[in-house]
Amino acid sequence: MKLSLPLLLPLLVATLVALGQPEDKAGKKPHPPNPGSGSRVELDEVTSRVTAGLAGPEHSLPVRRNNYIDEFIFDKLERDGIPHAPLSSDAEFLRRAHLDLTGRLPEVDKVRSFLKDTDPDKRSRLIDELTGARVDPAAADHPSHPYLDRWTYFLCDLFRATQGEIGPKGRNLFWDYLNTALLLDVPYDQLVTEMLTATARSNWESAPANYLARNHADDADGLAVNHEDSIEDIAISSTRNFLGINLECIACHDGAYHLEKINLWLSQKKREEFWRQASFFGGIRMSRGFGIGQEFPVQEASHRYDLKYPSVKRMTRYSADTTPTFLLNGEQARPGEDFRRAYTRMLTSHPQFARATANLIWTELMGVGIVDPPFEFDLARQDPGNPPPSPWTIQPTHPELLDALGKDFAESGFSLRAIIRRIAKSSAYQLSSRFPGQWRPEYARYFARRNARRLSAAQLHDSLCQATGVFPEIPIMGTDLKVKYVVQTRGPYDLQGELKVFLAAFGRSNRDVADKSLAGSTVQASLLLNSDLIKEKVRADKGRLQALLKQEPLKSNQAIVEELFLATLGRPPREEEQRLGVSQIERYRESGAEDLLWSLLNTKEFLFNL
Repeated sequence: MKLSLPLLLPLLVATLVALGQPEDKAGKKPHPPNPGSGSRVELDEVTSRVTAGLAGPEHSLPVRRNNYIDEFIFDKLERDGIPHAPLSSDAEFLRRAHLDLTGRLPEVDKVRSFLKDTDPDKRSRLIDELTGARVDPAAADHPSHPYLDRWTYFLCDLFRATQGEIGPKGRNLFWDYLNTALLLDVPYDQLVTEMLTATARSNWESAPANYLARNHADDADGLAVNHEDSIEDIAISSTRNFLGINLECIACHDGAYHLEKINLWLSQKKREEFWRQASFFGGIRMSRGFGIGQEFPVQEASHRYDLKYPSVKRMTRYSADTTPTFLLNGEQARPGEDFRRAYTRMLTSHPQFARATANLIWTELMGVGIVDPPFEFDLARQDPGNPPPSPWTIQPTHPELLDALGKDFAESGFSLRAIIRRIAKSSAYQLSSRFPGQWRPEYARYFARRNARRLSAAQLHDSLCQATGVFPEIPIMGTDLKVKYVVQTRGPYDLQGELKVFLAAFGRSNRDVADKSLAGSTVQASLLLNSDLIKEKVRADKGRLQALLKQEPLKSNQAIVEELFLATLGRPPREEEQRLGVSQIERYRESGAEDLLWSLLNTKEFLFNL
């Protein structure tokens, strides 16, 4: 490498940022200020570190109130005298919207055209364009759409769709089912109902049955399905995913004397109440009826929940009433009503379903939830008119906004596309991550600036490929398909070799026991600087560099530098950056261009979604 010191400095800063979360003087992670708080504090500190030294928006665009989200956010900021960041620049917004809504970077031509566009409504139009998948699902081998790829990947992470539990046929069938549901914007309550009430001779024949089959629990011998553990796992999974409530603790013991410092609402719940929630699924029959593989019949029989049957996952059960009863309000099935259909009716009609789902999408787009973490709702701390005892505080940062988002989601017909668009079109979402003046940690609860996040493992890999123009061919197990983006894969089992190692190091979910992580590490820094995967992508005889350096007539050095900045950072180079880049290519030509691209891929602006 022949990097000059000015080019090397931003690279080293980015590498240091990637080393991990900030620690206190004792070398420990900072503690949350309130019991039950989540990642807001750490994310705020990361944002401060990442944006330090970065130029702010070079404009004075007005921060308009685009919808009711802005009314709630900016009214509270004004009422409490909290300053906020300016609106993001067009380049900052364009890159953010592409990454958040499609998981990919904007293409160079799109950056140029968007920055030249003077239409004041161009941001709203862009959001509609990015989320406007309109592919004919009846067409054979219908082409993928970035929005569909990104959010199918999200749902597969959420539902932990892995072939290790449901086999390659079940996984691929489930992926197609979710992808088509997003394409058609199937109401989310309908999707949830289909999954929770599915019955099938085989999960390899019925796509929605894979949600239930995924939550099977093996018996001690590993050859049979433990019925009681399985229906409890389904109750835990469905309550977590669709109501934002974590029942793991009360699946083993009463909440009293265990959860008073963790979750006030659950501290008042008994294990027996959890059993009555799980009992809605007592009629499910899953078995390894086709041998030892991951193919399961998911059938319905007469209701049963045998508390005497030994668990391989939880403490010994005891005799209790297991009449199916909805945990949130004590409601039971109507006379003659199917228990699973009763459960989904109660679940999807309860306001918490809409609130929890809206909060989950908000978390995905804003970096942190109005309730955070999004799967740790404490229902005893939601109502400002009925506050919890000290030292607890109301859990949502904006309870009225959360209620409004839930109501809006329900009134839209539970459209995921509609709630995604609503949030993305707000000025609250479009604020800059750069904050002029002195930032105070207490501002974070107000969403007074954009939270900066490291790209996820899939986003990082796919962005590296887009920026360099060098793509892999990833075979999809169980099919003849090959894809070039990780976000198009059906699951972790499609990944092999160095690609698998690279993604695991950057916190890819394995959809089994490890959730997605955005934490940094020295291993990540080493891979970004020295891995063969990176070196292969910045070679001058491949991809974008080859096209730029070999094009006839020859491109000017200025044009080469500009395209590399547009392809990686989504913005033109500034005057000093242009001078340094041109100098590097003039002196070393191909190796200089390689060094420039390598350096850009290691900057904070590339590694983080700002």
